[in-house]
Amino acid sequence: MDIRELNKTSLTPLSNMSVIEKYFAAVKEMDAHAVKGEKFNTDTIMELWHSGGTLSIHGKESIGEKSYTKHDEIAGFYQNRAKGVDGMLATNLSKVNVANAKNDEHIVVSGLRYIISKKGEGLQAPFTHNFRLQDGRISSLDIHVGTPGKTEVAPVGALSIDDLGSLSAMAWMVA
Repeated sequence: MDIRELNKTSLTPLSNMSVIEKYFAAVKEMDAHAVKGEKFNTDTIMELWHSGGTLSIHGKESIGEKSYTKHDEIAGFYQNRAKGVDGMLATNLSKVNVANAKNDEHIVVSGLRYIISKKGEGLQAPFTHNFRLQDGRISSLDIHVGTPGKTEVAPVGALSIDDLGSLSAMAWMVA
């Protein structure tokens, strides 16, 4: 590799970081609408996906493992997730702590998810999103949800991870 090629590719790992930023911005918007009990147009988030993309979510037993393939299934996941909250929560928010670009097609993001009910009960759960990108779009996303815990921001109270399935509050993150 000569110096011109090196210069041209020096920021390559960052080239798709804007896609990830748009993804989490869309998730934040979706969560804000869901908390208010409003509809969310999934077109914004689906524009970031390849039509043949795959989404998998796994974590603690009560979450289990779920996989979605192709555009329609993934869009259905986001639609169900957005309406699942149905105004039952006061806060449904993700905080990104770390984003690491191995290269321009593989980005890993970790953070914390905060969920607080209208009664002030809540939890935080760590998450990791493993993005694979192709042609500037998400070709696969593997989401792992860690073990929830108590924080001052999201006091556990009577809300537990098991409640999330019945509330459909998370249909997990998304982040």
